[in-house]
Amino acid sequence: MIGEIQEVLRGLAAHQRFLIACHVDPDPDCVGSMLTLDWLLEKMGKVAVPLSHDAMLPQWRFLPRIDRVQRACESHDWNAADWDAFIVVDCEVDRTGDAAVWAERTGTVINIDHHVTNKGTGSINLIRSQAAAAGEILYDIVQAAGVELDGDAATLLFAAIMSDTGSFRFGNTTSEVFTVASHLVKAGAQPDRISREIYDTRSWSYVRLLARALERLGRSDDGRVAWISLTNQMFKEERARRDQTEGLIQYPRMIDGVEVAMLFRELEDRDDVRVSFRSRERVDVSALAQEFGGGGHERAAGCTVKGPLEQAQKSVIARAIEVARALEDE
Repeated sequence: MIGEIQEVLRGLAAHQRFLIACHVDPDPDCVGSMLTLDWLLEKMGKVAVPLSHDAMLPQWRFLPRIDRVQRACESHDWNAADWDAFIVVDCEVDRTGDAAVWAERTGTVINIDHHVTNKGTGSINLIRSQAAAAGEILYDIVQAAGVELDGDAATLLFAAIMSDTGSFRFGNTTSEVFTVASHLVKAGAQPDRISREIYDTRSWSYVRLLARALERLGRSDDGRVAWISLTNQMFKEERARRDQTEGLIQYPRMIDGVEVAMLFRELEDRDDVRVSFRSRERVDVSALAQEFGGGGHERAAGCTVKGPLEQAQKSVIARAIEVARALEDE
């Protein structure tokens, strides 16, 4: 792994102007990791622009450098000759949405990720599936680069790792994670503030959307699978942002006996449905998501399937029930 990190650093040293992209429906891990890389490149005397298919959530305004993120759709008219390399963080190129065009335009793709489903199609690939978060990999890159962390970078990395470990509650929380977190706190990260902003700050429209979602809570007859769903009409009536779904999936997941939890969300601009999966302990939901063209981690994954919502729910729920029921035979 040290050799792969050095290869990434050589790739960064070899070029001057970078575009950095996160995945669609970004979370604090991919945003924090992307902005840390932006910070590192600045320290190295490089030029970088962070790109996102989606707008940043209001509750992430506490993240340093967040105002540097530009919408990927606005980059399409830029001159390709102005950019040397395209860096993809926390996903594959295909999951960067409008930013994906830059993979071909630059010709050089550096892919940094921790998802087991990432096939590593970049020019340079640093895929470490055992890492708890992309932020943990970025921490190692910064350390290998010999750049001293400041409060901004420490905050970004702590937020990244905290979010992908479920505030250090998930099974991917290792002793190494706590060692890294301790160093980040010493460097200036404030766990109480970061936790408050990520988990305890929500708008009125978000809470109203939660209430509506819980009205549609469903569970399989055997109690192993549970789900909630969000319709376009619900977003409209509650005047909620379409990206205000962070954390909703925890509610079906917390039900005693549930092994697979799912969140279905209608997409506004097309007749498709976004599906998020969470597993409590035994089901590999990344494999389940892959069956529907998606991917992710063993305990957290996602995919996009053709609508309408009722049809998407029927097929995905049926398959999830089959997978969860197979546990009885083990």
